[in-house]
Amino acid sequence: MRTQWWICALAACGGSTAPAPDGGGGSDAPPPPGRLVAYVSGGTDIAWYEVDRATGALAPAGSVPAFQTGANFLAVHGTALYAVTSGDRVGAYAIDAATGALTFRNDVSTGGSGPAHVSVDATGGTVFVANYNQGNVSVFPVGGDGALGDATQTLASGANAHLIAADPSNHFVFVPCLGADHVAQYLFDASARSLTANAVAALPTANGAGPRHLAFAPDGVHAYLIDETDSTLSALALDGATGRLSMLQTVTTRAAGASGNNTTAEVLVHPSGKFVYGSNRGDDNIVVFAIDAASGMVSLVDHTSTQGMTPRSFAIDPTGAFLYAANQNSGTVVPFAIDSATGRLTPTAAPITADTPQFVGVFGF
Repeated sequence: MRTQWWICALAACGGSTAPAPDGGGGSDAPPPPGRLVAYVSGGTDIAWYEVDRATGALAPAGSVPAFQTGANFLAVHGTALYAVTSGDRVGAYAIDAATGALTFRNDVSTGGSGPAHVSVDATGGTVFVANYNQGNVSVFPVGGDGALGDATQTLASGANAHLIAADPSNHFVFVPCLGADHVAQYLFDASARSLTANAVAALPTANGAGPRHLAFAPDGVHAYLIDETDSTLSALALDGATGRLSMLQTVTTRAAGASGNNTTAEVLVHPSGKFVYGSNRGDDNIVVFAIDAASGMVSLVDHTSTQGMTPRSFAIDPTGAFLYAANQNSGTVVPFAIDSATGRLTPTAAPITADTPQFVGVFGF
C-alpha cells in the first residue's frame, strides 16, 4: 500500500481524515507536503520547528506565549491551530503556512475544567474538547477565519474523559473515559455540528484499565485503544453502519520482565497502516506493534527507549519517516527514524530541549 500523505495519526492531527477516493494510493493522491513543521507545547510557550526532511532534525523557528500557561494539547486543521490548557479555555491560532508562525485569534470556555484533549472534525468546521475533571465533552463551531464560537453542546461522557476524536468517515465520535473504564460512542452530524449518544452508549473496557487515547488505522475499520492504568493496548473493530466499536484483542505494552510503576500515554498508527506505537511512562519507551492487515490484530515488534523520562506525547510525521518522542520530565524531544519495513525505531539527529513538553505534533504545509 502506498503511503497516504494526507493521513496523520489522530492524536497528532487532532482529528481524522477520510481515505482517498480511490482507496488510498491512486493517481488522485496529493503530493507529499513541501515542508514539515513541528509544534511543541507544555510550558509557557507554543514553539515551532522546521523539520529536516532528510535527517529528521528539528531547527527552532519561533514561539509565542500560550494564551494561558500550560497548553497541554494541540490540534491542527489546514492553517488553524487549536490549544487547550490546564485551566478551562480552548484557544484558536492562525498559522502562516510559509513560516509556521502563529497568530492568536480568540479563546472560549471549554465548558469544564482540566481539558485534556482537543480535536477537529474532517471538515474543519467543528472543534471538540474533552474535559478531564468534569467528565464531559464540548462541541464548538469554527468561523470562516478559524476563530471559535461558544460551545453549542456540552455532554456528560464519563469520568475523566481523556480524548475526543471523530473516525475517518467523520460520522462517529469516540471518547475514552479513564475513570469510567469505557469508550463513549456518539453519532456525529457534521452539517449540524452536533453529537447524539449512540444507541449503545459505550464500549466497556476491563475494570481499572483506564482507557486514555484512541487512534484509527487508515482503513477506517480498525482502531487502537491504549489503557493508562494497566498498560495495555486493545485492537478494536468499527462497525461502519452502527458506529459501534468491538474488542478484538488486548495485549500488554510492557516488555517481558519489566518491573516498577508504569502508565501509558499516547497511541498512534503509522500512515502506512502497518504499525501501531504506544508510549510507556515509567519504562520510558515506545512499544512497536505490527498490524495484521486482514484481522487488524497486532504482534509485538520491539521496545525502544525514548532517551528521557515520561514520554507523555509523541508524533509521527505525515510521510511516516520519523517519530518524535516528547519526554515531559526530562525536557527533551527526541527524533527517531522509522524503518518502513519493520516499524523499528532508531535515534536520528540531535534531541531538542523544551519546557516540560506535553505535546509534539508534526504537520505538512
